[in-house]
Amino acid sequence: MKDTVKLVISHFFIISTGVLFITSLSNLLFEGNGPLSPELPWQVFLTGILGALPTFLFGFKNEPTKKQFRVRTVIHFFVIETVVMTEGALFGWYGSIIGALILFVVILAVYLFVWAYSYFMNIHLARGINAALKRFNEDDEDEEI
Repeated sequence: MKDTVKLVISHFFIISTGVLFITSLSNLLFEGNGPLSPELPWQVFLTGILGALPTFLFGFKNEPTKKQFRVRTVIHFFVIETVVMTEGALFGWYGSIIGALILFVVILAVYLFVWAYSYFMNIHLARGINAALKRFNEDDEDEEI
């Protein structure tokens, strides 16, 4: 559970950063949008929190099967899409079907970014653990001689 809470907190910061980046990039590319509203940072933080909470779906008691992990990933994605699209409608982030479609793609991009970041961080962690185990086993073998 402790690891899941750390993952949720990590995802909060990654999601918030991704949303801020995409919002800033959008504002830069489409200057016609005017200045950003003062409520936007609070909306970004709320999006980060609501986007990170579904990560608790991955708090497994036992190691999941590949199928269980894939099913939870699909559920996780649709929960996040639903929450953020609902937020977008409430906060007026889009006013047309095209705007909703663009937001859907942006959410997908942030989702993929978070997953890629988590994947590469986990690979780095696993390599570090494997290297430490290898050194430990080599030291253990040297002592037996």
